[in-house]
Parts: sequence; C-alpha cells; structure tokens
Amino acid sequence: MEIFDKKVKQIKNKRIPLAIFVLIIAFMIFIYAIIQFIPKDIEYVEFNKHEKAGSYARTIVYYLMGPIVQVKNPNDGSMSGYYVAVGKEKNLFIIRLNMENIEIPILGKDIEKDAIDSLEGREVVGNVKLSSSSLKSALNISLNTIFNEEIANNSSYEKVFGAYYLDTIEEVENNAIKLLIVSAFFAIIGALYILINKRIKTNVDINIEQLKLKGKLDEVINEFESGQLINYKKLKVSLSTNYIFSYSVGLDIIDIRDIKEVSTSKKTFGSYDKNKYIIITTKDNIEYYIAPIHKKRQKFIFNELLTKIKSTIQ
Repeated sequence: MEIFDKKVKQIKNKRIPLAIFVLIIAFMIFIYAIIQFIPKDIEYVEFNKHEKAGSYARTIVYYLMGPIVQVKNPNDGSMSGYYVAVGKEKNLFIIRLNMENIEIPILGKDIEKDAIDSLEGREVVGNVKLSSSSLKSALNISLNTIFNEEIANNSSYEKVFGAYYLDTIEEVENNAIKLLIVSAFFAIIGALYILINKRIKTNVDINIEQLKLKGKLDEVINEFESGQLINYKKLKVSLSTNYIFSYSVGLDIIDIRDIKEVSTSKKTFGSYDKNKYIIITTKDNIEYYIAPIHKKRQKFIFNELLTKIKSTIQ
C-alpha cells in the first residue's frame, strides 16, 4: 500500500511546486515594481549629443523647432513630439517633449526669428537615449518634407544632431505599472495551478472512495504493488492484470472487465487539439481519454498500448 499511497500523493501535489515557483516570480516582480515607484536621487551629467556620459543629463535650451515627428501613446492617448532644440552657442540636438506641456518657446509659434537673440535659456533634464535607425529615418523624412529638399540623411543627421537625443518624458512609472500587470499575470497563473491541483486532488479522492464502495480498492492496490505493472511512461499509463492506471490528468483507474469499447480520436470535449487519445467507454457509458500523444515518434508505443488494451477486453 505504501507504493500506491506514494503515487497518489505525488499526483495530488504534482502542480504545487510549479504553482509556488510561479507565485514567487510574481512576488519578486511585484517588489521590483514597487521599488520603481520609490523616488531616487538621480545624478545628472551635462548632455553631450555625441557620447553617453550617463543615463540622465541636463542642458540649456533656448528655443525649439518642430515638432519634427509626433508620437501618440497607445495606452493613454497622450502626444509627444521630437523637436530640434537650440542650445548654447546654437548647438542643435534632438529632444523629446510632452506636447501638452511645453514651456520652451517654439520658433514660428511662440517667437519669431528676429527675437531669438533676446531669449534666456531654460534648463532641461531627461534620459539620454541613442537615436535608433527608425527614428533617424523618420526625422530625415520629416525634415526633407518641411524644407522640400533632400538635405537630411543618416550621415548629415549625426553630424548636425549627434547620435543621442534627450528624452524628457519620464517612463519609470509606466514601466512600473507594466511590471505590476506582469506580476498580476503570474499571480493568476499560480492561482490557476493551485485551483487545478485542488480539482485533481478532489477527483482522485472521489475515485478512490468509489473503489472503496465497490470493494475493489484492495484488489487495485495489490495489482499496483505486485511488481507486474506494464508501464508506458511517455503515455502516462500503466497496465495491470485487471486495471488501467491513467495519469494524464489526475488518476483514472479503469477496470478492464468493465470496458465496452476502445477507439482513438483527436476530438476531446467538443474541440480539437494537438493530441490524439485512446478513448475507453465502459459498460456504464463513461468515457475516459487516456494516453495523449502529439509526436509522430510516440505513434509506435501508442499503437502497442492500443493493441494491448483491445486484446484484454472480455
């Protein structure tokens, strides 16, 4: 009985370690997300469009030209724009700003060309980011459209605007929210594993209780522990003299003497999946789906088991 009880316990708790593992991942991601919300002391370096001296930088901007490219956030619908910024000594570089809250004057909109010399610079801080090829291409196309002339390409772009741009839109909070969503997803998966395991445990207990009521449990245990089981591990099935033990979902114990029909099908519970099953119908018209396979190399052993079961039907 010890071997049978050990197998039953293993089946009942099979998904618990995986559920715990998934829930630990969910907890770790959750903690990391919370940390992202905690204000941090950020060290800002002087922005250099040609090299990255740090992740965060500050610089002086006198006025803007653009937007050259506009981007809509699919999550909240907010608009951001990539502008040409004019800094100290008329240094040109690309800056990304929230279009709904721009305090720097834009040439042609807030200020005219003849008044730019009287402007006072404003300090701007943000993330230093490498300009991607897609961003360069979009900016080049937009600049050429604005000036109606092929003046911008990748080579001239880096000479004028540099390899890096300044992104003033803080995305830490958005990233933290995404992490919280991922954490919730893993937590749900872990909870589902626990619920599935609970359902399997209940079904196993019911099956064993039914065997007790029918007076077959001692016979089942004796045959399981007889040492004469034929095991089909890849198909999650074992055969004894009078019983089929299926472990594909929980623990189905089928009395071979009660089998009325044996067939195969890919159809299960009204839907098609990748697996092929041996379908066993008992004299009480109860159907069991056992030995699922979806790989061709398992076909031989599948057919062997099918033949074996059919040969034992009385």
